[in-house]
Amino acid sequence: MKVVCFLPDSIAFQNKLGMLTRSAGVNFQPCTSEEEAKVFATNERKDRFFLFAEAKKIDFLKDFSANYPECRIVVILQESLQRVIPSLIDCSNIQCFVATNNGEFDARELIMLLKKFESKDYPGLEKHLNFPAVFKEKRIKSQSDKRDAIKILEEFILKIGGNSDRFDQYAQRVCDLADELLLNAVFDANPRLKTADRSAPFELIDTESVRIKWGFDGEVFGLSVADPFGSLSKKTVMQYLDENQKTEHIGKRDSGGLGIKLIFERLHHYIVNVNPGKMTEIVCLMRFEKRFKDFDKRLRSFHYFKVEDSQ
Repeated sequence: MKVVCFLPDSIAFQNKLGMLTRSAGVNFQPCTSEEEAKVFATNERKDRFFLFAEAKKIDFLKDFSANYPECRIVVILQESLQRVIPSLIDCSNIQCFVATNNGEFDARELIMLLKKFESKDYPGLEKHLNFPAVFKEKRIKSQSDKRDAIKILEEFILKIGGNSDRFDQYAQRVCDLADELLLNAVFDANPRLKTADRSAPFELIDTESVRIKWGFDGEVFGLSVADPFGSLSKKTVMQYLDENQKTEHIGKRDSGGLGIKLIFERLHHYIVNVNPGKMTEIVCLMRFEKRFKDFDKRLRSFHYFKVEDSQ
C-alpha cells in the first residue's frame, strides 16, 4: 500500500504520520509541494494509493480529487468538519476526515484506517476497540425491543462508571444517540416505513431487523447500529452535517437529517460502512473524558467506507 502525504504547514505532524505508517509496512512518500504530490500520483495512478492532505488546501484537494479518481483521500482537519464540507462535498473519493486535537491525532484511528484500506474489510465495531473488550448485542424488531436495548445500554454505561454523576451524563448522551440511530435505521433506511410516524409503534419482519451493538475497552466506548438496506450515501450524510445547509432543500425527511446532526454532536468518531443494497452500519466512538465538559472540546472525525466491487 502506498501513501503520499502533502502537509507542508505541519512538518512535525507529517513526520509523526510517516513513522506510524512506515511501522505498519506502508510505503510513505512525503511531499513538499503540490507539483511533487501530482508527480507521485501520475506515476502511481495505475495502482491504488492514498493521499493525506490538510483540509485548508481546498483548491489542491478539489483538483487532485478530479484528476486522480482512483486515489483515496484522507483529509486532516484542524477545524470543524462542518466548515469544510461546502467546499469538498462533491469530491467523491474523499472518504475520511481525520480530526487533530491540539495538533495531535489519534494514532490508533489512523492505524485502523490503514488496515481497513489495505484489507477492504470495512464493517465491524470490533475492529475499533482494543482487546479485551466487553461487548453486548441486541436484535431490534419492535418498539419494545428498542426500549429494552436502550435500558440495557444505560445500565452498562452506569456500571462502567460506578454510578457516578459523570457517567450518568454520559449514559444519557449515549442513549439519546442510540435512540436516534435506531429510529434512522428502522424508519429512514426502510423503504416500507420511510413515510411512517417515527413516534408510532413498529413491527419489523426478520429481513428488516436492525442490530445494535456496543462495547468498551477501558479507553474508548463504541456503539454500532446496522440495517439490512445499504442505502446511505456519503453525500447525504455530509449534506446534513453541513451547518449552513437547510434540511428542507435536501429532498429527504427533516427528522433523519436533524438526527444525523444530533448523532455527530454526541461522539468523537463517526464511521459509516455501506455495502450497497445489503447493509449500512453506523459506528460511533467516544472517549469518556475525565471531565464531562472536555468531551465537546474535541474535534470530530468522519469516515465513509463503501464496499468495493472487486471485493
